[in-house]
Amino acid sequence: MNILLYDFLNSYIQKDLIFFLEKAGHRCHSISCRKPEDVYDDGAFESRMKKEVEEGSYDLVLTTNFWPLISKVCHEKGMPYVSWLFDSPPNLPKTDYMDLPCNRIYFFARADYEEYKSKGLDTVYYLPLAVNTKRLSTIKANYQKYGSEISFVGKLYQSMLPALKAHMDEYQKGFLDAVVQAQMKIYGGYIIDDVITEEFADGVRRRYRELSESAIQVTKKELAWAVASHVTHLERMTLLKLLSERHRVKLFTYEIEEAEKKLIPQVEIMGPVNYLSEMPQVFMASKINLCPVLKANKSGIPLRALDIMGGGGFLLSSFQAELYEYFEDGRECVMYTSMEEAIEKADFYLVHEDVRNEIAGAALEKIKRDFSYEGRIEKLLDIKGL
Repeated sequence: MNILLYDFLNSYIQKDLIFFLEKAGHRCHSISCRKPEDVYDDGAFESRMKKEVEEGSYDLVLTTNFWPLISKVCHEKGMPYVSWLFDSPPNLPKTDYMDLPCNRIYFFARADYEEYKSKGLDTVYYLPLAVNTKRLSTIKANYQKYGSEISFVGKLYQSMLPALKAHMDEYQKGFLDAVVQAQMKIYGGYIIDDVITEEFADGVRRRYRELSESAIQVTKKELAWAVASHVTHLERMTLLKLLSERHRVKLFTYEIEEAEKKLIPQVEIMGPVNYLSEMPQVFMASKINLCPVLKANKSGIPLRALDIMGGGGFLLSSFQAELYEYFEDGRECVMYTSMEEAIEKADFYLVHEDVRNEIAGAALEKIKRDFSYEGRIEKLLDIKGL
């Protein structure tokens, strides 16, 4: 096939995806673009894409994540459009254009697939992510630079929740505090979308309007995201603090605020790492790699967890439904369901190197067998009927 790919986000999986597409005999033309300000309506991009489609004799368009603009043009041009989401939850405020018959939309998280399927969409499918273990196997780790007892690569998440709460009434503040505390204690379950109702969000909007006619009008989805990202922030900060009081812990992330640094004074702040060349070295050189999953990701195995195991690293993850489904806890990875359990398991596996290495080796074999790009691409390109 002759495949046109667009990349709006400098996607982590773009290069591996293209490599295996070309290995399978397909021709690929990848175009990097700035993310449109409006993913539903951008006349300049649409005109440009129409011209590129007309001049290229392509068989289909492929992207990571779903882009309504692309679907709109593909539908107009009678071109199949395949998208594979690697974000959960999807950053899609509405379902416009998702029902167009040109689409094949693959979600890596089963919960997201089921949610959109329940909306009546017959263009959605489920497909977990993949790992390029061949590329990872060629990377040699710099243990002196990246080695640690425990490492975490990822964002701490800055939430709008504290700012949003500042103008709420006492009941609303107390309710959200209770939601945060409840969700903090639940692993493998997500209650935020259910307990933050449209009625509650409407009450918050009324409160804001009472204070100012020009106040923001936060939606239920925005409010739920603020709570989920805040819970994730608290969990990650707490985990880093507690573990760093017992072990050497490195945090690889973008710049964080001085106030946050003071809360985790014993954590070594290392700055960000390049996804392709440096991040795998962290996973290989660290005895334990943390993966506290974003709370709003209700079920899916994050790319970060797969990359850790695909690089031969040892994974300590918060409990996640699909991780538990595909991998045997205690034999191919290790999961925790509380802060106390995370600390207990970190303590144990740091002093049991043979067990730790056996688990990491078993995980790598599972990744090679069940999470290859070859298998995923075969399904992605199964576009019969389009």
